[in-house]
Amino acid sequence: MIAQTPRGSSIQKIEAGKFLVCDSENVCFFTRSLYLAEEQLEEMELGYRFPYSTNFRKAPA
Repeated sequence: MIAQTPRGSSIQKIEAGKFLVCDSENVCFFTRSLYLAEEQLEEMELGYRFPYSTNFRKAPA
């Protein structure tokens, strides 16, 4: 295991140049670099990926 966050998400090295990124509910994604793994982890934890989308939602009426 390379990293684990307080929220339970983690990055694991699978083999040379491949990483597994999992959230606390064991929803996992494969990436081909540590940089992409960190980006995926941030997106999973924050719920959005700046600047392409936001986490803002309208409140239910």
